[in-house]
Amino acid sequence: MKKNGFTLIELLAVIIILSIIALITVPVIMNIVERANKSAFKDSAYGVIKAGELHYADKLLEPSGMTDDITFTFPNANLDIKGSKPKSGNMKVTKDGKIELAISNGKWCARKSLNDEDVTIDDNIDDCSLTKTPNPIITTNNTCLTDGICENGTKLNVKVNEKENYDFYVIKDDGEELTLIMNKNLGPTVAWITKEDYEAAGGTAWDEKYGANDKGPLTALKQLEDLTKGWTNLKSYNYTLEDDKPSKLEQKIGISNSRTMYKPVKRTNVRARLPKLSDIEDLIVLDLENEEQPIIMPAYLYENLSIENTDEKPYAYWLSTANSDSSSISFDVYYHGFVDGHSVFYYYTGGVRPVIKISKGL
Repeated sequence: MKKNGFTLIELLAVIIILSIIALITVPVIMNIVERANKSAFKDSAYGVIKAGELHYADKLLEPSGMTDDITFTFPNANLDIKGSKPKSGNMKVTKDGKIELAISNGKWCARKSLNDEDVTIDDNIDDCSLTKTPNPIITTNNTCLTDGICENGTKLNVKVNEKENYDFYVIKDDGEELTLIMNKNLGPTVAWITKEDYEAAGGTAWDEKYGANDKGPLTALKQLEDLTKGWTNLKSYNYTLEDDKPSKLEQKIGISNSRTMYKPVKRTNVRARLPKLSDIEDLIVLDLENEEQPIIMPAYLYENLSIENTDEKPYAYWLSTANSDSSSISFDVYYHGFVDGHSVFYYYTGGVRPVIKISKGL
């Protein structure tokens, strides 16, 4: 019995038909797989959000509750996440329980703003980051808050609580956090340290002419902290106040480095600090050929000071640094821009000028 095979034309026809079917079905199948993977990543994003919500709930059970926003960075975030962990990105959990998300699995970016309920997925992984908006307590509209670095001397208005706002100048911007100095002294003039505060701290070497500074600026600190404790929009923190070590400025202008430095002073639950000599010297220009004024200081550092000292408008403010050539002298800043020393217990020599730190954006 004779058997016939397929002709070449028939085989080519079958191959062409199979190729057409493949061209139609493979993209469909790939799209189905793509959608499934994207949906799985979206589910993983909701799992990350759930972990953030559980973290918030756990914090509410603690005595102090959730007092500040917290930002988790992936993949190293310490969270109990059900499902795949993101390869990169961040999640912010605010103190009132809202969540913002921008995470990536290397192929897609999952995003959710604070006011959105749903997660959106896109392929822009190069810009998978939290939305940056100016910190709402900064009432000044300046592009450096969201795009770039704020130059030293940039003037910003800060709402320190629901009723008060003050002008400050930028003295440092690290990209995420601003260090600001107030544009005026806060409150009346005050001693760096009084005899009463010195002796209460265990001091026994009080000099009736110069006082003593080996216990630190306790009186000025007390006034500063009392005047700023109501600045509830600023995050409170604990820190250790330390006397600046012999500085570059002191060495350049030939001041002795053999000073008596006070021991570290621990402060708790504060919202502002005194300026340090290192804050100031990072901003000044030295002109050693000018004998009358070798130190040139930006004008904003001595704004709102007076030649004639009064409680309302003193001509100096205290730094937290002690003077280099005597343990009984403290640095302050004159109206004309000098950094100089005065006896620490003189009530009329210095005021307090708050230095604060705040986040640039949310």
